Formats: sequence, C-alpha cells, structure tokens
Amino acid sequence: MVQTASLLKNKVIALTRPVGQAEEAGQLIRAKGGIPYYMPAIEIKPLNNTEHVKRFITELEAGTVDYVILMSTNGVKHLFEVAKNINHIDALRRGLAKTCVIGVGPRTAQELETYNIHVDIIPEKYSSEGLLEVLKDKDVKDKVIRIPRTTSAAPTLNNQLTDMGADVQEIHVYESGLPINEDLKNKFHNDLVNGRIDAILFGSGLSAKNIFKMLTEKTPIEQLQKILSEKITTVAIGPTTAQAVKELNIKVDVTPKNYLFEDALNALAEHWTKTQH
Repeated sequence: MVQTASLLKNKVIALTRPVGQAEEAGQLIRAKGGIPYYMPAIEIKPLNNTEHVKRFITELEAGTVDYVILMSTNGVKHLFEVAKNINHIDALRRGLAKTCVIGVGPRTAQELETYNIHVDIIPEKYSSEGLLEVLKDKDVKDKVIRIPRTTSAAPTLNNQLTDMGADVQEIHVYESGLPINEDLKNKFHNDLVNGRIDAILFGSGLSAKNIFKMLTEKTPIEQLQKILSEKITTVAIGPTTAQAVKELNIKVDVTPKNYLFEDALNALAEHWTKTQH
C-alpha cells in the first residue's frame, strides 16, 4: 500500500458522484495520498408522479413479482422514500418479503439490510453483466422482473432481460438531471483545460455523458475529446461505463477488474506506475 499511497501523492482525481455521495470516496483518495476534486455530474431530484410506484407495491403484495433488482444505494433509498411519502412503507416490506430480492454490489445489499430487507442474491460481479450471468443460470423466461431505478438509466439491461424472455419493467423512483451550479461547472472546465486535474473517475455511463454535455457547452467537441484522451487519465468502473465513455470518443485508460471504488483507485495507481517514470 505504501507504493500506492506515494503514487497518488498530489494527484488530483475528479469524482463525478452526486452531492452527498462522494465524501467517502474522497477520504479514500486522501488516504492514498491523492487530492479529491468534487464535480458532481448528476443531480438527483424526487419524482412528481408516484402512481407507478403504488402500482408496483400492489403488484409485490399480490405476490406476482418473481425478482426485484436494486442496482444502487440510490435506488433503495428513493424507493423507500417514495413508499414513506405515500404511506406504503409496510406494504413495500411485505411485498419484498414475497419476492427474490437482488442487490447489485455489497453497498446496495447493505442499504437494503438497513431497511430490514433480506437480500437473496448478490452477483459476484457488481454490474449489469454480473447480474445477467446470474439470471441466465436461473432461466427467467416468462418471469416477472421489476427494477426500481432512475428515469435516466440506459435501456441496455431492460432490453437484455426482455431478450431472455422476461416480463421486465423499470420502476422509476427518482430523476437524474444535469447539475445546475454554473460556478462549479465553469471552475471544473477551467481546471480541466489548464491541466489542474490528473484523472476523472466515472462510476456510470450517465455521469460520463453529463460531464461531456457540460463541457461541450464551453469547448468544441474535438478539442474536448483531445484533452480528455491525451491529458487526463480516464477511469471507468465497469464495462458498461467504459462503453459509454468510448462512445463519446474518449479513451478509457483504466477499468478495474472488480467494480468497486477502492479497486478503481488501486488500478489507477498501477496504471500510473507503468506509464509515468
């Protein structure tokens, strides 16, 4: 670990997680000798219409849902927040007890357990790919699958499960919008263009797309792609995120084998060991 800490020393690493969710990651960067730079790429907003969540909870209580997939701690928190606001929290607990609950990643599983929800399956790989591997073994043809998540999620998982013959619906429990803090966006743009950021860490395809959208308001696309590909080390947690970054014509330098933040930092340190002398 000494080598890792010395390698991240004074390196500025941009975190793109929403406000309130990057502090722990920032502490990890500091522990390894780096400097966290907070640039939230996603602003989380509550839903206006919650009728579909009511229908989902009714479906759960009726025992007609085979699998509920929670992809993130945000999905868990906002599902329970909506249920609380509409006075359906007890019904949600009863309903989840009648289905197979899948938590993608240990953090998501821990969040479910804080609500006293039993987690039946945690895929070995903490990603959509790991989830699909688990469900392929279970034969989900004609099974009813529900996925509480953001309105802005890519349709890839939904489409792949539908192709496997499942009855799939995403249950939107929160919205993910672009950040509105112009001062923060301007500072990030200036710091990036002027070489004051060493690496950017993306935890989702949406965070990559949003950062790109924000920056292209201020810099031509080709110039931005050149800066991000040549002057910044880009880290993508998971192949789906990596694919989203590549679709923006930005080079991905680091994808950790395990899709956890600390693994991403260690992989970044290893990459710099090989490329910087």
